Amino acid sequence: MQRISVSKELFEDILLKRVSILTKENNKYWKKVLLEPKIIDDNIEYSIKQFDALTITNGLGKEDPSLVIECKQIKYSSSKDCFEFFLGKVIEQKNTNLEENYKDNLIEQLLKEKEILEDKMNRDHLTKTYNRRKMEDDLEIFSRQSNSSFLSAIFIDADRFKGINDIFGHEVGDKALIYLAQKLKKHAQILNGEVYRYGGEEFIILCFIPKKHIIQKLNDLKEDIKSEKIYHSLRDISITVSMGVSFFSDAKNAKEMIQKADFTVYRAKNKGRDRIEFT
Repeated sequence: MQRISVSKELFEDILLKRVSILTKENNKYWKKVLLEPKIIDDNIEYSIKQFDALTITNGLGKEDPSLVIECKQIKYSSSKDCFEFFLGKVIEQKNTNLEENYKDNLIEQLLKEKEILEDKMNRDHLTKTYNRRKMEDDLEIFSRQSNSSFLSAIFIDADRFKGINDIFGHEVGDKALIYLAQKLKKHAQILNGEVYRYGGEEFIILCFIPKKHIIQKLNDLKEDIKSEKIYHSLRDISITVSMGVSFFSDAKNAKEMIQKADFTVYRAKNKGRDRIEFT
């Protein structure tokens, strides 16, 4: 069984499954250990010796931490000029101060992976804003908070968006949505809120901010969206938005607040677009 000594950090990463490929540079020592010469038709060819398991140590003494780990395969990487050991399950471990914490660390790692997966499921794949399902879940929580009297819904609809898709194509339309989402996420932080893609070119910001402060901040958002253009070979594309704002304190429940914001944004469009309307 081949014995390999590694640093403390790398040893812990291997034990905790954060590293699954161990690399060793292509030098004289590893060539001697791993390469097996064979004579075929008067030519010398080399194959890489394979091990079923490896002993990984942090140090060379008998009392130093060590583990026996499955070795699935050993390959040579020409692009990196190194040997790659593909590691499998840990078969045995000795003198590791991580033995007692191994299970806890593994559980913590699994919980983090679960959290990352849930976050991906809650985000729109194109704009990376939260999706409508996440909005509905958050709305249920926000409406029950002690500061719910400051909760408002800002319904944002990109003006004449269908024309962008029809004239320039859906790929450019996607770029426009990504641009818009970036502006909304930037200003949502100022508004103490979160952005959600409601559907198509429609977005909602749920935020907590006093009514008297919201108008100026939304005007800043509206002007910031217009301040830049999306490049296209035919002509540069400007984007404007219409906004409808409703307040939880003026609604019977959270669902009605969203409905009021939706109704109000259509009023903004009917009045000429590129404007903000309040309930």
